[in-house]
Amino acid sequence: MVDRYIVLFFIFSILGYISEVIYCSVPARRFVNRGFLYGPYLPIYGSGAMIVLVLLDPVADNPLLVFLFGMVLTSVLEYFTSWALEKLFSVKLWDYSKHRVNINGRVCLLNSTLFGIMGLALEYIVYPPLSDIIDRIPYIAMHYAAYLIAVVMSIDATLSVMKMKSFKDGLERIHRARRRAEEKIRALEGEGKAELASELKARLEQSIAEAAEEFRLRSRHIVLANPSMTARSEEIQHDIAVLSSWVRERRDLRRKYKEDLKAMNREHIDQIRKNK
Repeated sequence: MVDRYIVLFFIFSILGYISEVIYCSVPARRFVNRGFLYGPYLPIYGSGAMIVLVLLDPVADNPLLVFLFGMVLTSVLEYFTSWALEKLFSVKLWDYSKHRVNINGRVCLLNSTLFGIMGLALEYIVYPPLSDIIDRIPYIAMHYAAYLIAVVMSIDATLSVMKMKSFKDGLERIHRARRRAEEKIRALEGEGKAELASELKARLEQSIAEAAEEFRLRSRHIVLANPSMTARSEEIQHDIAVLSSWVRERRDLRRKYKEDLKAMNREHIDQIRKNK
């Protein structure tokens, strides 16, 4: 039974990842690789699906209750996950504050309603045929598949947590360095050493900029995968905003370069055809 749940959890995590990528990529008109894990799966969707299937089994014959309870339970899961991630990494990987009806920016009515609809689709459309397929898998194959899934996702989760920890530490290092630099500069200015303060400011700004540049390169995936990421700390929020702006500018420049290169190639090919 446990092996079956692990396999189902993995499948729903993949389906959730696909849904989330489509939901975010279509309006953005570009591929958005959602989540902070390396693999193409979102465990929060797998967890939500298992909650719906297991806890709502007693009311499975009532679509209205499946919708309502599915909406509430998955919203509670999303809220708790957002809270836990913020406690761990000092940032909110998603923020619904701009949505009209939301709770602390962690959940919103729109997404909760969509989760309720997805719960209905899961219970009555997706799960029945999927369950039949899973039941046909031999026990030994199911056991090894579950073991492999557990190992792969555990390694992925460990590496991803380390990555997010590095991201958090990087933001805090940049913030501390900037604050120390400002304190030293103010102290020198207070002592009437304006020229020395100006020289120190230029040197420190260069040092901070180099550290920030390296940090931005390592954090590009996190920023692109979580475009609505925020933080309660105003200083960290400022650093996130600067980092996000830099990543978007670099992405737009790369896109423009590729488009210009394609246009040049087309013009070159057209010129060759005309000469013929």
